[in-house]
Amino acid sequence: MQQLPPQPAYILHSRPFRDTSLILELLTPDYGRIACIAKGARRDKQRRQRALQPFAPLLVTLMGRHDLKTLGPVESAGQSLWLKGRAVYAGLYANELLVRLLPEGEAQLSVFAAYQQLLAQLAALTGEEQGIEGAVLELPLRRFELQLLQALGCCPELDFSPLGNEPIRAEAFYRLTAEEGFMPVHLPAGAALRAGDFSGAHLLAVRSLTLAGEEGFVEDASPEGCRAEVLAAAKRLCRQILSPLLGNRPLKSRELFRQVYGTQ
Repeated sequence: MQQLPPQPAYILHSRPFRDTSLILELLTPDYGRIACIAKGARRDKQRRQRALQPFAPLLVTLMGRHDLKTLGPVESAGQSLWLKGRAVYAGLYANELLVRLLPEGEAQLSVFAAYQQLLAQLAALTGEEQGIEGAVLELPLRRFELQLLQALGCCPELDFSPLGNEPIRAEAFYRLTAEEGFMPVHLPAGAALRAGDFSGAHLLAVRSLTLAGEEGFVEDASPEGCRAEVLAAAKRLCRQILSPLLGNRPLKSRELFRQVYGTQ
């Protein structure tokens, strides 16, 4: 049986398989999203299943020639990250995005690094942040979404307008189109933004989410109201891009969050 070199991995999803086994969806740097059978994992609850938990860094060996591999030896690759409260649902949301959007078997070095960064930031939270404090949960989520969309080639340039062949201008307004990316639009003074419209200033600030650490972002957008507006624009942008990629099937993690906290 062919054996692949050991890989760092995280478990994105698991489901029962036959009487005693599990099918796992893994995220790895060299093979991206890859599925495998963990034979006997449901029977050996004291040892093997306990190790196969989400958000835990693993070193796995996969075996087999077919798309559905067999899980071989598993080792811990570091301390498990314990997410709390709202951060748990943020982690589940990220896992579901990866399962739904990543192609199987393609290297995803940048996505793996972005996921590791997301988990580290989520693990540092109490999980009960709300209001202004809630930005510390929104910020890593929006950054991860943007980095994932960029890796998939689905995120338009946030600092350039192809139609005008010019950089995005902070004082201008733009409309996101599937064909042309951001195209300039004229809005009368005081007019409300439409769903697909964004201010240039917000687009440039959103772009910084993929480039700078959290501290740098906070320093660059010191007024709390402005920071909230930028995060709201980032959320609106990500949802607009993600919607056609995800299709009509709702995200289970979003439904769970709504049931527990009553918000999205």
